[in-house]
Amino acid sequence: MMNVSSAIEIYTTVLGWFMYDGIWGVLADAGLVYIPIVAAILNNWITGWRMQGIEGAEAVIRNNWMDVLGMMTVIALAGIPVFNVSSAAINHTAACGGPTFAGRSTGTLYDRAFAALDGRSAQVPIWWDTIMHVADGLNNAVVALVPCSPDLRTYAYRLDNVRINEPGLRRQLELFTRDCWLKARAKFMANHTKLPANYPPQDIDWIGSRYFLDTDGFYGNANLNLSMRASEEIPGFQYNAARDTEYQAGFIPTYGRPECKDWWEDSLNGLQPQLLALVDPEAITQTNIDLSGDVQGAYSAVIRRIVEPERAAFGRLIDIDNYTSPFGNNSSGVSQGVAGVGLTFELASWWPKVYALRQAAPIGQSFILMGVYMFLPFILLFSGYSFLALYTTTAAIIAIKFLTPIWTLAVWIDNHMMEALGIKWYSWMNLQEDKAATLLILNLVAILLFVVLPVVWFMVIGWAGLSIHKTMDTFKGLSDPIDNGPDRVSNEVTKKILRR
Repeated sequence: MMNVSSAIEIYTTVLGWFMYDGIWGVLADAGLVYIPIVAAILNNWITGWRMQGIEGAEAVIRNNWMDVLGMMTVIALAGIPVFNVSSAAINHTAACGGPTFAGRSTGTLYDRAFAALDGRSAQVPIWWDTIMHVADGLNNAVVALVPCSPDLRTYAYRLDNVRINEPGLRRQLELFTRDCWLKARAKFMANHTKLPANYPPQDIDWIGSRYFLDTDGFYGNANLNLSMRASEEIPGFQYNAARDTEYQAGFIPTYGRPECKDWWEDSLNGLQPQLLALVDPEAITQTNIDLSGDVQGAYSAVIRRIVEPERAAFGRLIDIDNYTSPFGNNSSGVSQGVAGVGLTFELASWWPKVYALRQAAPIGQSFILMGVYMFLPFILLFSGYSFLALYTTTAAIIAIKFLTPIWTLAVWIDNHMMEALGIKWYSWMNLQEDKAATLLILNLVAILLFVVLPVVWFMVIGWAGLSIHKTMDTFKGLSDPIDNGPDRVSNEVTKKILRR
């Protein structure tokens, strides 16, 4: 069974060889496949006629014999379809001991998109069938050399794309911001409280503050009558007569008004479990590993990553000027925050672009291979069934397929560069101005790995005397959406530095 590099390549391989069969059949039925043979025989006869004599006759026989034998060998090995290939007979194995699946059962939308190929098979010449098996075997062996590691950029991308769309949850977050966080933070600042060293400096700057949750008198209060609570009834929380004293005697509302700590942490209806339910469980597990088993820290990190982008919506009821003025209007800090917004979102927009580049690379590879398979009849015909053309095309297919281990290595390096540059993929604080240069370096390195490294690979092939490196021009368009990004961000970073 043939093993390919991606789920979509299962179907593009079948489609490419299905087109090959059709084109080869048309050329054969029209008699065009015999034109190079006839042309070679005529050329040898003309050459022999000019030479004249016995020497000319021997040259005609010898040249015809060699040319026709060579052409027929190429046709037999690389032209005539022999082996059947279908989507069910091709599989893909995910790296690092992942599952193996065949066509029609990949678990992706490709199964439905290419359903027209179900039950249909194509035929592959002996030579190309062997080359594909050899190339895929080489790929699998080289990919196995790359150490396994979590795909941190994918986790970060998934976190960035979590959206809080449920109206009830959004409403609760708005209420929690007003009824709990604003009041707790105002109390903290009014009392000139010093944040303990075991809490990060930015802990009180978001609604899930661990200090506010852990410290009596803020989100929780030993005196229930003095606790900070929801100003409205919250679905899922039962009425408590000792707590919900706003109601007249004898009236029992449908829901109660929980205190902030319970409202956030309740295992069934709390905001924390509701927000965690939106997050990829693998991302939570990896965050827990990166934080050395600090489960609550992992929860806080991923929740803040998805809540902070929505902060403007949650805080739209806040009058910033009136809120800050009692404790000193830090207008310079606000101005710096506003000035950094553009740079922050420019850098943040690179994450989906680099992620899209990584996803598009194997898709583009599979379609290029499909095109090569489809055009093989013309390559053989126009080259006159040349052994040199056969060798060059063989090298091209192996080279294009070898992009898979190159990109696998690029993914590994990209993930470990985050650690090397001190970037915490799960942290919202990455997207702050002081990390601009580091994020710029990380994304530039990612682009170099996924675009420039394959170009270098084809240049190396070119050093061997082949012109396959021109094939990589097709991949140039993959980086177009981010061509202007480096200049824009570099200019912004430079401006920020010069202002200081």
